[in-house]
Formats: sequence, C-alpha cells, structure tokens
Amino acid sequence: MKYLVRDQQSGFRQADGEPLDGQGRALRPWALTANGDVVYADWKQQGSGLQGVFDRALGGMQRRTALHVYDKAMSQQRRRLFETELARDAGNHPECYRDAVNLVSQNLIDYVEQHEHAGSKGYAEAGQVIKQRCFNDTGSGRLGTADRGQAIAPENAWQEALQTLRNRDDIPKVIGIQVALANVLTRKLKLDDTRQAIYDGTAARVAPSQGHLYAWFDPKDRAVDGQRRGRQSAGGAQVTSTPGISKPGVVTRGDGAEERKRGIDEWKRVEGSDFVKGIDMRNLVFGAGRSGTTGELLKTYRTFGRNDDGESFKQYLLAIVVYLVGGGHHTCHEIFSVANLLIGSNGPRGGRAAGSISTLAREAYVPGKYVKHLPESYLKTEHFGRLKEKYYDIAMLGHLHGTFV
Repeated sequence: MKYLVRDQQSGFRQADGEPLDGQGRALRPWALTANGDVVYADWKQQGSGLQGVFDRALGGMQRRTALHVYDKAMSQQRRRLFETELARDAGNHPECYRDAVNLVSQNLIDYVEQHEHAGSKGYAEAGQVIKQRCFNDTGSGRLGTADRGQAIAPENAWQEALQTLRNRDDIPKVIGIQVALANVLTRKLKLDDTRQAIYDGTAARVAPSQGHLYAWFDPKDRAVDGQRRGRQSAGGAQVTSTPGISKPGVVTRGDGAEERKRGIDEWKRVEGSDFVKGIDMRNLVFGAGRSGTTGELLKTYRTFGRNDDGESFKQYLLAIVVYLVGGGHHTCHEIFSVANLLIGSNGPRGGRAAGSISTLAREAYVPGKYVKHLPESYLKTEHFGRLKEKYYDIAMLGHLHGTFV
C-alpha cells in the first residue's frame, strides 16, 4: 500500500508498505487531507490539522493542501464509513462466504423435507413460519409485503423461500429465512438429539430468549435489558433505503432499494451502561446496542452448519455483517462482541469459567479491530486489500488511535 507520512525532518512524503516507524511500530493517524487521505505521524507529534494549511511535498511538486484534524470525531466518522463499505463490499462478493451460508441452507432444507416425508407436514409448517416472519413492510431481507404474506398459501410461501435459498446470493433474504426456520420452526418440528444438544448449548450462551450463562440481556425486564445492552427506544424510526450505519437519521426513499426501519434509528444509547462505557473508552460507535439477532443467527449456524469457530464460522459471521451492518441495524463491534461468547479456544484464557462480557471481549478480539473475525477467503482478496488500504487506520489499528486525544 501507499500512504502519506509526516516527520520532523522531511515534512510530508509518500511511502510504500504499512505505516510503521523504523522499529516496526504503528504510526498514528495524524491528519486527513481534503480528498480523504490519512496522513500518519509518530505518536509523539502534536498539532494535527489545527494549524490550518501545511506544505506537502509529493512527487517533487510543491503545493498547499488543507489538512483536517484527526480526532475522536473523525475516527468515529471513518469507522461508520468503513463498516458501511465493508458490508457493501462483502455483499458484492458472496463467493467469499457462500459455502458457509449454503451449508446452513441445505441442512435446513433437508430438515424440512425429512419431516415432510415422515408425515409431519414439514412444508406447511415451514410455509406458515415464512408467512409470519418473512413477509412484512419494514424489515430487512423480506420476501414481500405483509398483505401478500396474508394472501399466500403456506405451501407456496415455502416454495418461494426454497427458491430463494437455492438461488443463494441475495444474502439478506437468505439469512432472514434461515433465522426464521431455525428459531421458530424448530419449536414445532423436533430436532434430532445431536442437533438439539447443540441448539440448547448455543442458546444458553447467546440467545436472548433462552440464554443464561452470560448476563448481557434480560428478556423479562425491558429496563434491565436496556441497561445491559446499552440501548433504549429512540421513540420510533422512519422507513428509509439509506444503506449501512454511516448516516443515522437520514431518510431516502424511492430509489428502488429496499426500504426498512434501521436499528440505528430505532435505538439510542443508555448513558452510564457498561456497554456504552466500553465503547466510549475505545472510541467506538454506537449502533443499536449489543446484537440479539446475532445470537439467534449464530444459534442457527451452529445447529445447521458446523459446531466450531474456524473459517466457516467466520464466513457466516461475515454474512451476518452483510445483513445487519448493511441493513443499518448494528455495528461490527455489536456483532463481534456476541460472537466472542462462542469462540472456544480464542475465548477466555486457560479454559477459565465464564467471566464478564468486558473480560471476554478483551481476551477474544481487539474491540474495533476487524481482521480476527473475518475469514481468510475475504481477507486475501484484492477488493478487501483496497478497502484496507483506504481505511487502514480503522481496519488494522483497532480502537487504539481513537483514544489519544
């Protein structure tokens, strides 16, 4: 990659490689140019862009370029932009996680068909769930309107869902169908003993309605639940087609994109809650609080995919990012901090018993740093390489740079 660096002796220059000093330590984001390039500098340097206009020598040409201070607000703005672009980029490249998503789809299809062939009306039961959960007017990844859902026969609803699962690449729709079947249909159509054990074990950790091992939610008390997740109702949200999390409150309609109510518009921070204290300490951004939907989706993956935390797990996690961040419902940290509860050998050191969420988050991944939870199938691509180069300060440095001012 190429980047801009400022040092006391040579002024501004363009460098190749990663922004590191002579001892291999990361430089800090110091300022931002008018066209969005980050200028890196030694951590000891002060002044940033507050001095207005600096001379920058680049390619032998002298010119004056306005620099903007790289402060906490700038870091948060770029984090929202990066996560929105990450979800968009991954959404355009489903080949990076298609195997994991398809594995869940195929096992769900087999599960429904086994019950149908056993005489327990699998198609009708599955179709009824699809009618109830996948047809609405404001949800992400819906199959159609609420009126159409009421009118369609259950068997036809199942056939439409089946076609969507087999077409594979409309990830929000596929994920929406998967979570509906795994977390509603399984109450009606019995799982085999092996899957039931995985389902129950996963639910105990991450499912908002069933979990009990970690006190990060409370399904019975809305006020307590809000404190634990760090969120409270914002008093309603308007339907919008605005993508991602970079523009909270912005309403766009009529552009042909899916219109839905975004989580970032439906929820606001609970000041003083542990979750909000944690993201503020690291200068991360708030979306809609820690994600219960992620818990339901990970329960889906482990029951109908694989019961591990390897490459396939990370692929499915990236599909969740496409669905939830792309839809404007949660930030990456709100997703990854739930995933931490399931990551086995990367979790609490030495097999220690479950501790606090903050302890788990510290030990499982660097909050605000993305690569540990992204699959190799995506990290090695040229398109992610370009995104990483543009947002190296966010994608690779984690939260550290956002806390020094």
